[in-house]
Amino acid sequence: MRNNFVLSAIFVAVSFAQPPAMGPGQAPGQPPVSEIKAYLSLTDTQITSITTALRTAADANRTLAEQMRTKQEALQTALTSGSTDAAAIGRAMLEIQAIRKQLEANHTKSLEQAASFLSADQKTKLKALEDAAKLQPVIHEAHALQLLAPPAGGPGPGPGPQGPGRRGFANFR
Repeated sequence: MRNNFVLSAIFVAVSFAQPPAMGPGQAPGQPPVSEIKAYLSLTDTQITSITTALRTAADANRTLAEQMRTKQEALQTALTSGSTDAAAIGRAMLEIQAIRKQLEANHTKSLEQAASFLSADQKTKLKALEDAAKLQPVIHEAHALQLLAPPAGGPGPGPGPQGPGRRGFANFR
């Protein structure tokens, strides 16, 4: 899966997060990325390059998404109106599927392009982050069974500094 999950998460955060206020070293209009910047030792140039590539890809995909939405609406209209033109319905479905494939290909391309801005050491660290991300479901279940303490600084299942909380009293009936 070649870092797709972690890169996707980074790119979604970089593309769509809106910072409440600018942090140190943060460019105007750029979402906060201080944690990943520190972890991967990203330079400002790398972050700018990744952000620019993501914006370009998002702009291209916006057009495709609009085309797909229009075709889906037309297909839905044909289906709800009782159209019996199987050929037209089939063509519309194939056109929608072709756009979906193009969006997926664009996504893969943008992940590869963003990764191209990373050094070999950064890619190795990113792989470790991807591997850790795959453990999220296991970690969530371990928290639910209170086998792991909740992360510091955030609410989690089980007793915390403020007491057991609503879920914590479930066994005390």
